[in-house]
Amino acid sequence: MKYLIVTHIPFQVVPGTQNIVIDGLWERDLAGLVASIGPISVAAPEIPQTGTMQTWGPTSVTVGPDFGVRFVGFPPLGSRLDFWKWPLTWRILKREVAAADLIHTSNFFPPYLGLSYAHREAVKLGKKTLFVIAEDFYDMLEWEWVRTSSSPAQYQSRLRTLKKLERLVGETAATASLTFLHTPAAVQRFRNVTQNGIAIRQPGHETDEVISLEQLEAKCRLLRQGAPLHLIAACRHKALKGLDFLIRAMSLLEQTGVRVEATLYGQGEDTEKLKALAAALGIAEQVRFPGALPPGKAIYAAIQTGHLFAMPHRTTDFGRAFFDAMAGGTPVLAFRTPASIDTVRDQIDGFLAPLDDVEGLAAAIRYCHEHREKLIAASHEARHRALINTRSLWFKLRTEWVKQIL
Repeated sequence: MKYLIVTHIPFQVVPGTQNIVIDGLWERDLAGLVASIGPISVAAPEIPQTGTMQTWGPTSVTVGPDFGVRFVGFPPLGSRLDFWKWPLTWRILKREVAAADLIHTSNFFPPYLGLSYAHREAVKLGKKTLFVIAEDFYDMLEWEWVRTSSSPAQYQSRLRTLKKLERLVGETAATASLTFLHTPAAVQRFRNVTQNGIAIRQPGHETDEVISLEQLEAKCRLLRQGAPLHLIAACRHKALKGLDFLIRAMSLLEQTGVRVEATLYGQGEDTEKLKALAAALGIAEQVRFPGALPPGKAIYAAIQTGHLFAMPHRTTDFGRAFFDAMAGGTPVLAFRTPASIDTVRDQIDGFLAPLDDVEGLAAAIRYCHEHREKLIAASHEARHRALINTRSLWFKLRTEWVKQIL
């Protein structure tokens, strides 16, 4: 099977070698796909060797020619003003689609909406297609991108682009052989337009990365002994992640005699603001900022040290962080949204609070502080769920579905 992925996630060739630099999280996905499907091709923006490689996640990795992926580059786009690059990109995609048996595309963020050409070309040629709606992009972009426009004209321009993206996604899902709906919110928004839509929850961990029963029991013993709750977060420090709500909730609890500690892994545009907020609220000593961690074992080891994994995300988007938390035997603490409601089982393997509600978030943390056996039971449920929901099991299912459509 000749499997082609068309994506906006970039890559870069290491000068003088056949090695490729790609995003660290993307590398894990590709490795899992190759292990289940076999060698594949990826058509993506190729960053010039003199350019700066911007990664999707916190780190980048270098892969060699034996990785099992053939990378095909097209010109990267900086904005819609780079429209003159599209004819070359479409020629490259036309060639690659014609040579493939299965064409895998996904919703493309601005300015890469034109990559939907690959799917249309595949449909025209009668090829099998896989379409992935990777997140609730509409809510996320409307909140983070459209809402923050600097002028009314920019607001209208961005809103038009977002509506065009939504229309393209709907049209693509309606003609795809198989559509993976990657979040509960995507299911709600697009399930009625898909030919063959399947809701998926893709974890990033394997069984050997799940916390051991002995480690979990040691963590639970500390909880029974009255240790302060330790909250863990691991994400980009951006406004939509809601970490400022978490810090404010900790401050409210401190004022009522409930001491909570937090370690906020990651970095981003809001890191210094978050540090200043913790200092202004008098809880700087309780909030640590150790920086970003690479994906994989390092992040799982860090999450295992926490009693609650804090993800007060303010949109209906979510990543694999929910499942990363469960692999650490660490129940999720999140705002109640369509994404979290259909992923976290409230008071079973996680705890949910009203959206954008500092007092509600503080109340959820207080509940865990006062009902430690409930928190311990949720920790065991989270670990159990992680053991039966691994990356290799997901890719096995994915491979079976793909072979069915072929």
